[in-house]
Amino acid sequence: MLSTALDLDAEGFHAGYIDVPASLNHSAWANLRVPLFSIKRGEGPRCLLLGGCHGDEYEGPIALSHLVHGELKLEDVQGQIIVMPAFNTAAVQNGSRLSPLDDGNMNRAFPGNPRGTITERIADFVTRELIPRSDVVVDLHSGGRSLMFLPCTFVPVQKTEAATQAIQDLANAFDAPLSVTIREPSAAEMIDTEVERQGKRILATELGGSALATANTISITKRGIKGVLSSMGILKEQAAIPATSKEKMTLLVDGLHHYTYSDDAGIYEMLFEPGSKVKQGQVIGYLHFADRVDRPPQSVLANTSGVLFCTAGQGLVQRGDVLAVVGHIE
Repeated sequence: MLSTALDLDAEGFHAGYIDVPASLNHSAWANLRVPLFSIKRGEGPRCLLLGGCHGDEYEGPIALSHLVHGELKLEDVQGQIIVMPAFNTAAVQNGSRLSPLDDGNMNRAFPGNPRGTITERIADFVTRELIPRSDVVVDLHSGGRSLMFLPCTFVPVQKTEAATQAIQDLANAFDAPLSVTIREPSAAEMIDTEVERQGKRILATELGGSALATANTISITKRGIKGVLSSMGILKEQAAIPATSKEKMTLLVDGLHHYTYSDDAGIYEMLFEPGSKVKQGQVIGYLHFADRVDRPPQSVLANTSGVLFCTAGQGLVQRGDVLAVVGHIE
């Protein structure tokens, strides 16, 4: 079982680690240490902030590092904020989507297993110890190495319209340029499903990609976190925060017809930047075959009409990789 010496119920600003016993090839009795922060002042709403679920997505770890190392003052808090800046610490240190210790995908490991792999045991700790202590979970993602997103919040479709709207309210407070209402094609093992099962709210983000963190995406992330905390009443009333975009959009993604996948390995040339409007059947890119003299570039078509908000994050792609995601304007 995992443990922490940090008292999550104590008042004040506390920093510590989740201790993860692990027997590895290079270290028989290793103890992995996952950073954990608790900022608690009095009674009030409670929020769990997660970054680094995937190790090549950097906006979350950077923004949360700023938050716990100077930008957040205890006297400004009413309630509790629990922070895991590098949720999947081994993957973040390795710059990889999956954990290098067990090839685990943290966001496909819920609700976890206390006797499972390292990834499953960390997910189990979050399920048992952290989600129950929270009213809202903010799970900070970006596209990592393989995808590039127009910075957006994800609103997972809930069982009732009222429940979906409650998450949309969080998205409005985060104030990213784009909000995507999504029905995940494979959500059973995701943290979203576990948070919903426990009767809490979760807001996820996709804040850029190509394994980069830019001044713009970090600014959106930091402002968004504070917007959610202020809307919950955890942070004292902040000065008015400038809107991210004068023309915000809301898109719907409710099936696989929104996705365009690569039919082959090759070099992808995208013709439209994220945020562009495209039509069904329109050529949105080309797949080039650098090792073949007999294959001209292959046209890549949009499967539906709407706004292109996600593209391949790097030029070299493999068969089955996502090349584009197009959302319907709501």
